[in-house]
Parts: sequence; structure tokens; C-alpha cells
Amino acid sequence: MHILDVTEIDHRINPIPIMAGSSILTNHSLEWVQEKGWCSPVTVDTLTALGYKHLTAVQLLALPQLLTKANTYIHARTGSGKTLAFLIPALERLKAMGFKNKHGVGALIISPTRELAVQIATVLKPLAEAFGFSSITITGGTKAKSICTKKGCMFVIGTPGRLAETLLDEDIPCLKVCNLKILILDEADRLLDDGSHTQQLRRIISALPKEQVQKVLVSATLNSKCQELSKEIFMADFSFITAEQHGAFTTSQIKQKYLSVPARERMSMLITVLQTLQKKKVIVFFNSCHSVKFHYKVLQEFKLPIFYCMGQEKQARRSSMYSKFLEMKRGTLLTTGLAERGWDIPCVHWIIQYDPPHKPEDYIHRVGRTSRGEGRTGQALLFLRPEECKFLDVLRGMHVKIDEIEFSGDLNDIQDKVHSLIADNVEIQQMGKLAYKKFVRAYQCHKLKKIFNIQELDLEEPPCYPWRDEGTLCHLVPLTAVPTTGFVLVLPCSAVDSLSATRSPAGSTSWCAPAARKSSTYPLNSPRGGEGLE
Repeated sequence: MHILDVTEIDHRINPIPIMAGSSILTNHSLEWVQEKGWCSPVTVDTLTALGYKHLTAVQLLALPQLLTKANTYIHARTGSGKTLAFLIPALERLKAMGFKNKHGVGALIISPTRELAVQIATVLKPLAEAFGFSSITITGGTKAKSICTKKGCMFVIGTPGRLAETLLDEDIPCLKVCNLKILILDEADRLLDDGSHTQQLRRIISALPKEQVQKVLVSATLNSKCQELSKEIFMADFSFITAEQHGAFTTSQIKQKYLSVPARERMSMLITVLQTLQKKKVIVFFNSCHSVKFHYKVLQEFKLPIFYCMGQEKQARRSSMYSKFLEMKRGTLLTTGLAERGWDIPCVHWIIQYDPPHKPEDYIHRVGRTSRGEGRTGQALLFLRPEECKFLDVLRGMHVKIDEIEFSGDLNDIQDKVHSLIADNVEIQQMGKLAYKKFVRAYQCHKLKKIFNIQELDLEEPPCYPWRDEGTLCHLVPLTAVPTTGFVLVLPCSAVDSLSATRSPAGSTSWCAPAARKSSTYPLNSPRGGEGLE
């Protein structure tokens, strides 16, 4: 297997130097890309009107590769511009081959959530209109009648379950896929997190033409599930594209900090932080829907601008809350893993991880909800109990620079108010009990069980769960090493296993060599220009 640096790409494509440490290549303007023949004037004019000046690294790598009709796996960090990386070449290819709406579906794009599907459709709309192409979004709640009124749908975007139903429905002729040219799986690894998604994907793929379809997988992470799916879907040679640097999973635009907070002070500290950030746009992550509901109920009593959005909500309410927060300039959204991936909400100033993520890579995805787009900055705050601070070694092993914020204020008044509020409200008491039960259950599901050890939780009477695996200790796997420059890797499907992360030595349970916890500490409300919460 030969790893190709970008300077070794096929001679038909002029090499693009991807400099280490560069995520936006400002020297390659849209006009430069047009001169290379990779974009038509329609694309350049539309992107310029939308405010784009140049392409990102992953877009520059993906564009010439996808125009060659090659099956491709795109791996790039969250917020790097992956959506345009697959939309632009799809538009250009269909235009070049004279594809028309009357020919049926030309490109099928599958996403794990409705919100991400809507986001992709929003990015696509002005470009598709400029090309004279039609598009439709099919997710839960999309009525068959509204689909049938379409004369043709060249671009179809949707979620696996609803797509499987509609594409196999012979009563919806406008969705004929016999002429399909491009299949795109966005957030491919997340599509595989849900077993039902995998089943629906197989149903969809079985209905597609066996030949002539270019297949594109897009993901911010590279794991064994994605590798297995790529084997099953590609079944041939494919290109692997990444613009990542070794260990560079977050950008320098994001200032990352943590608070070491005893369990009994977590709620009061969260309230204090959110009061400090009232004029900012903030997303707070929890590990269960019941925790979101409970904290939303409590935080409302402190007159904070609070919203919540989670997977268990009805689709209409989820869409309403998502749209409302999207338009707001300030406010706090409480959410779960639903928002970890794909959401492109502009101008989010702070990401707060109140509950630690289940997997180290989820930390990266959550943090990626801020600092989205060119020149944008953002900040991230991680809550940890003192017993959980070994997680910082894991993050630093992933080259995450994270500093400590120290709090020296008095939380007694807020704690007294919270205790009084809960004592006087039976509904909040019941919500709190259920939230705590779900919190404990979610805690048991952490991948790093030696760090997030349920035995170290301050449980007055540790409950017995029939689903607990008492004898299991997590075997940790180091992250995949990637080169220091962007690269395109062309390899046969049989070689996909070699993309796997290098395993730890037998019996090893360490992610990285333990490092001394060195950190700069800043007060919660620091006067030192940007080093506290602001």
C-alpha cells in the first residue's frame, strides 16, 4: 500500500501543495479553481454571491478526485467544509453529462438525522437553482403526496428509514433510481451507530443500479464500522482523501478549558457559568434526554434564556426549537448526542460538555459545534469531577490543548436556591430522580471505564443493574496515525483493514503514555483579556 502525498497525485491533476497546519488555503481562489477546469462559471458566481472566496483543504482535495468518477472515502474534521466538498463535484458531473430532471434521481444523499439532511439541502438549494436542478428532502414526516407532486427530483436528500420506504414505493414515479449516478453517505460512521440504519442502508443500496454509480462516504472519524461498510459498499478500488494533520483534531481557533467540580457542586456551577454567559450563544451537552428535561426545568427558574432539543422529542417540536436557536444571537441550547455531529449553527460562542462524552472522539465532535467557518473563533468548557481528570491525559494524547479554569467564588446562595426549589416542587423531584437514574445508566456506558468508573460515583446505595457487565474493563485503542499533510490514498477494497488503528500491545489498557497534568489556570471571570469566561 502506497500513501500518496498530494504532490504525487495522478499527472492529469495539477498537484496542490497542502501545507502542514493549514486548513484554509487562501492562495487558491475560486477563480484559480475555475482556471483549472474543476468548477464552472455558474458554480464560481454562485459561491461568490454567497460570500465564499476560496475553497478549504478538503474541498481542494475532493473536487478533482470526485470529478474522475472515483469511489471515494472523504475523511476530514468537523467544520472543514465537507458538505461543499461532495456537492460541488456532484453538480458539475451531472451538468457535464447532460442529466435532466426527467431522467429521475441523479444524486442520492443519505444523512443520519433530519437536521443534517435539512442543512445539506440548505447548502445545496442556491447551487441547484443556479444549475436549474430540482431537489427534495425526504425525512420522517415527509408526506408521500408532497413527493408525488414533484415532476422530477435530480437531488434527493434524506434519512435512511424514510428513504427506504419511499424509494421502494412504486407509486412515486418521480423517485426512479434506475439512472442514479452518485450515492453519498454523509456522517457515515454515525449512520452505523444505529443498527436499524444499517439495515435500511442495505435495503436502499439493493434497489440501486449495480453499475455506473459513484459511491462517496464522508466521515469525521475513521473507525472499524466505517471500514466494514466501505468494503460492503465499494467492492472495488476506491480513493481515500484526508486533509487532516497528525493528531490535529481541533483547530487553534477554539480555546478549550475545563472545570474540576465535585459532584455536589455541578448544578450550581453550571448555573453560575450560564449566568456569566447570558449574552452569548451556548450549547450544553448532556448524556440523556431526561437530564436535559430536568436541567431545563431548573434553569428556567433562574430566568435564563434556555431552549432544549433532543432525539425523543416529536419531530415538529425538534424542528421548531432547532430553527429558533439557529436564528438567535444569544441563548443556551440544552441537548444530547443529537447535536454532536453535522449541525452547522452559526456564531456559537461556547460549547459546554456538562456530561463527559462517551468516547474521546465525541469530545472532538462536540467541540466542533463552535468556531465553524472561516476566521471564526469559539470556546469550549468541559466539566469533570476530580476523579475523572485522568481524561485530560487522553485528550492531550490526542494533541488537544486544554487549560484549567479555577473558581474561587461562593456557590452557597445558588445551592440553597436549587435545594429549596427541588424541595418545594414534586414535579421537579420526580424529574430529578428519573434524570439521576438515566445519568447512572449512561455513565455505565462510557468507553473509558477505568476513568469514568461507576464504582467511584458517590452513590448512597449503588443499585444493581441486570445489564451491567461486572468483569469488563475497557481495552483502549490508540488513534489512527495520519500523515502531516493532506493526502489522497488509492487502494483496493481488500486493503481497507490496513487503515485500522494500530492496536496497543497485548494486555495494554492505556490510550497514551501517562503525562503529568500541566495546565494554566484562569479564574472564572478573569480580567486577563479572554482567559476567563467571556
